[in-house]
Parts: sequence; structure tokens; C-alpha cells
Amino acid sequence: MLKTKLCFLFLISFTFVGHLRAQTASIQNDSHSTIDTKADLGFMAILGGDMEYSLNGQKIVRYQDFKSLIYLLHDPEASNLIRQAEATDLISWIVLATGISASIDIAIFYKPPVVFNSDIADRVTEAIVTAQIGFGAFAIIHNIAEGRKFNAIQRYNHLIRKQREESSIELSPKLYTCSNGLVLGGQLSF
Repeated sequence: MLKTKLCFLFLISFTFVGHLRAQTASIQNDSHSTIDTKADLGFMAILGGDMEYSLNGQKIVRYQDFKSLIYLLHDPEASNLIRQAEATDLISWIVLATGISASIDIAIFYKPPVVFNSDIADRVTEAIVTAQIGFGAFAIIHNIAEGRKFNAIQRYNHLIRKQREESSIELSPKLYTCSNGLVLGGQLSF
């Protein structure tokens, strides 16, 4: 029983390693650049994949970096989307760990239906089927999190472009003299 619990703890910690990323330097956006998005198709485009994000050539992988960029805009919609994405992603990893733990628990403690006339093969088959259910739920929830993150990044890029457009219009007022007196004119540059 103790070995089983240690195995569960090992599996749970092992599955959360995918969720925890290596600590890198915080990403700053001093140039007000948009975040580049690129689809990662996964292993030979078979397994599917997530989006890859980069800012000025530097990859962004941690939610903390996304939040530090998005929160600076003070946009409630983008901030809410990235918070929801992070929470949903955490839930997806919890579902995966639970699915793997449940599959091992079911394989060890419950007698499976006879399929191969071998207790070990039947238990392994039962564990694989149960793990696939957990992995399917993980994939659905993880894709929801990735969609929310993508929407937050698109909102961020939209706001950055809008700020750039607003800040690139410059009006230079000039005062001219003519036969009617003084006339106020200007030069618009953008």
C-alpha cells in the first residue's frame, strides 16, 4: 500500500513537470512590439500542438511573462482571458494526473474483465483504457486554455497596434500671416 501511494505521488509530480517551466528572465516590451504567434504542429503534425509565442525573437512560455505584458495595458478583457487561461491550464494538468493515478489504482485494486485470459495483460489493458479517458479530458481542457491564451494575445496585439496608430499621428500647429490677419494652420504627419 505504501509503495502504491509513493507511485501515485511520483506520477503526480511527474505530470506537473510539464506544467512548470524553467525560470527565465522577465520579458519586457519597451518597443511596443506585438507578440508573434506561430503554430507548433507537434510530432510530424500527427499529435497536434500548441501555439508558440515570441516577442522580439525571445520565446514566451510562462504565464507570468504573458501576464506581465498584458497587465501593463490595463485592459480588463485581456487580463481576464489570460487569468482564465492559466487557471484552466492548471485544471487540465490536475485532470491528467488524476487520470493516470486512477488508471494505476484501477489496474492494481480492481479485478478486470477477462479479455486475454492473463491477469497482467487484462490489468494493463484496463489501465490503458482508463488513462486514455483521462488523457482525452486533459486534451479538451488544455485546448480550451490554449484558446483563451490565444485570444488574450490577439487582444494584446490589437491594443498595441491601436496605441501605435494613435501615437504615430502628429499635428504641428503653425501660425501664418496673410492679408486677412493671422491664420492658424498645421501640418499633419503620420
